[in-house]
Amino acid sequence: MKYPFKLSKSNIIYAVIVSIIIVLFNIRIYGFDGYAVGYSLGSIIGIILVPTLVALLFWFLLGRKEKGGTTTFNIVLTLMVLGSISEFGQMVEDRRKPVENLQKAVFEYKENTLANPDSVESNYFELSKNVNIAIDDLIKTSVGEEKKVYLTLKNYLKKSDSVNVKWNNSYQAFMEPRILDFTKLNDAEEYEYQKTVVQDYIDDSENFKAFVYNRVDYLKTQTKHIDSNNKAFKGFMKGLTNKDSIQKPIFIPYINAHIEYGKNIKGILELLELENGRWKHDNGIVTFQDAKSQVAFEMLLNNAIQHEETVNELSDKLVGIM
Repeated sequence: MKYPFKLSKSNIIYAVIVSIIIVLFNIRIYGFDGYAVGYSLGSIIGIILVPTLVALLFWFLLGRKEKGGTTTFNIVLTLMVLGSISEFGQMVEDRRKPVENLQKAVFEYKENTLANPDSVESNYFELSKNVNIAIDDLIKTSVGEEKKVYLTLKNYLKKSDSVNVKWNNSYQAFMEPRILDFTKLNDAEEYEYQKTVVQDYIDDSENFKAFVYNRVDYLKTQTKHIDSNNKAFKGFMKGLTNKDSIQKPIFIPYINAHIEYGKNIKGILELLELENGRWKHDNGIVTFQDAKSQVAFEMLLNNAIQHEETVNELSDKLVGIM
């Protein structure tokens, strides 16, 4: 006797259980947004459709027997669940690796910079490259609100890099032996060149300070379009806020020392230019004809040395709290 094709009650219950599992997996990975809902619906339709078609085929092959294909339905559904679990496991692994790479990049930067302070520039560029690769990998494996978070983070890193690189270039120019080389300070053009280099260093230090000081507010402005309840967003902002509270108490005095150091060096250059022809140097020792100018020079020089010592003292601490 031939019977119409019909799924059993156990088939339907099993399909509902599997659907709930798949939905929970999707929410766990993608968060609860439009994409997760759509993806889950698509998965549920697939869960129901594919096993049903295979079960229908077996129902035909078995001669349209009663409950023909119901066992096949459960078998195919089980295979699909196992496949989905494997897929989700791979997605979790794909998301875990970039995070591990980020942690590794920061650790290597800290270790290399502390061991070789003179290589801080090359170390930073290597760190920046590795961080951007990791963020790109996260963007590839994310969707919806989470993807918006990583795209915003990438834009933030781009701005951060530009500020950091500009400051670093100004600092490198400021540290050139030519700056405050008393043998070269003998004409207006040289004075102007050195004062410009020092002023660029001061200005870019101020810009660097302003960026770091306001970076949390800046990111809040840039992420207004992102759901504030998204887990990736909440975790990212919490991590940045925590780091910011730890780094600022060291970074602000550090960059202020750079600024004051630059101002003292510029003050020395202006004094030397003002007294040009009325000072001399011998083995790095500068003496002025005017006693007040001598006192002013020594005060500026001592202040510059103190701020330089502060920079050196805080630089290792700053690397240590990355």
